[in-house]
Amino acid sequence: MAADLERAFRLEVLATLGHAPEVVEPGKLQRFATRDRRHDDAGWCLMFEDRRGGVYGCYRAGFQRTWTARDRRTLTPSERAELARQVEAATRQRLTLQRERWAKHAARNAEVWARCLPLTPGDPVASYLRRRGFDGVWPLPAALRLHPALPYWHEGALLGAFPAMVAPLSGPDGRTVALHRTYLTPAGRKADVPSVKKLSGASGPLAGAAIRLHEPAGRCMGIAEGIETALAATCMTGLPSVAAYCAGNLAAWQWPASLQRLVILADADNAGRQAADALRRRALAAGLRVEVMAPTDAGAD
Repeated sequence: MAADLERAFRLEVLATLGHAPEVVEPGKLQRFATRDRRHDDAGWCLMFEDRRGGVYGCYRAGFQRTWTARDRRTLTPSERAELARQVEAATRQRLTLQRERWAKHAARNAEVWARCLPLTPGDPVASYLRRRGFDGVWPLPAALRLHPALPYWHEGALLGAFPAMVAPLSGPDGRTVALHRTYLTPAGRKADVPSVKKLSGASGPLAGAAIRLHEPAGRCMGIAEGIETALAATCMTGLPSVAAYCAGNLAAWQWPASLQRLVILADADNAGRQAADALRRRALAAGLRVEVMAPTDAGAD
């Protein structure tokens, strides 16, 4: 019977998240990957010790759900109260662990940022951006900095230290919640590493955050997924812009309260178009004027 309940809970988690622990351990908060990356552990679940219920969710997606072994409509008032107590206790435990995790990431990110330098003409970051088409653009946004030798870890192994373009993702309150890193060679080319662009561990919710390349001017601004796309839009139009880092963050971006007009610079792929449409709908509902611009070539940015 106990094994059947554990299996039922695991199947519920698997059906919702697409991933689940291989073995459910009642009474233990378990972390697991929700995508095929070795060190990803955004998924979490906790089956209660009595095996009658449990909670699970995803830190990245920012949601939590409750599972019960019985149909909730058949629970007695006392059983409902006990379930609520267990869910509340599990939520407190999860939040405590998450705050500890965020604090560790915040300290690590602050140490990395403290070693970053303002850009100077000819340094690896300036050279990289020149190669990307920004020759003659100066000054570059202050949000972009150079780390002279940032360690690169891949699947638990240190592959070396590389110059890197580092930019902070800031939440709606202005606090840094993660660092975006682009690994380079001293000559300003992309480093020969498995993934040139990586995001640090988060020190807070990523939903609504963005890389603030510029501040709003005239109550109008643009948003793109990538740093280079946002910067190109500013160079071509003078429009101040921010970079969301990914499609999910673009869809969830929280614009400044003073904003009246938003230009969404969408990537021409399915994820980019869907994210742009989600942000467009939210902005229109809030009374903003909205324009969406995207390349005509599929897959381009």
